[in-house]
Order: sequence, then structure tokens, then C-alpha cells
Amino acid sequence: MSEAVENVTENTAVKEKQEETKAEKFVRLGEYRMNKAIDAIGRLENLANKSSYEYTAEQVEAMFLVLESKVAEVKQKFTPAKTKGNAAFSFGNMTETEEK
Repeated sequence: MSEAVENVTENTAVKEKQEETKAEKFVRLGEYRMNKAIDAIGRLENLANKSSYEYTAEQVEAMFLVLESKVAEVKQKFTPAKTKGNAAFSFGNMTETEEK
């Protein structure tokens, strides 16, 4: 590829990224990062081969506790925070039967 064609290709890619919406960027990066994560998790599966590796149930449990904890932590970031709203406490809302 000539240098001129290479520069045009690079400039086009840079321009496309600059015009990319936040939603498009999420999809592009989300797909890329998810595929990398799936691949990495798949490589963990190779460790289950008892003819190549020796491990204890405790080691396996420790691995998956950390993995599941991290997934839950990341998932929580995508969950909208619950607002406390109008959760003020007041004794004025009690009826006479609740007071006794």
C-alpha cells in the first residue's frame, strides 16, 4: 500500500471515530471488550484439564468467587442508582393504633 493511500485510510478512520455517536462508540467498544473477555474466560477453561494441571476445589472456588464478584461489581455500574426520593421519617404519619 502506498504512503498516500495509507494516510487517507488513517485520516478516514480518525474522522469516522470523531463523528461516532456515544451509542455507536458503546457498541463498538462493547463488542470488542466482550469478545476479549469471553476469550479470556475460555482460556480459564483450559485449566480444568486434569492431565495438565493439578488444583484443589478451594483454588477453583477462590477463582470463581473473584470472577463472579467482579462481574457483579461491573453489572452494578450499569444499574441506575436508586434515589431515596421522599423517604423522610415523621412520627406525624402514625395513627393512634400505631402509637400504642
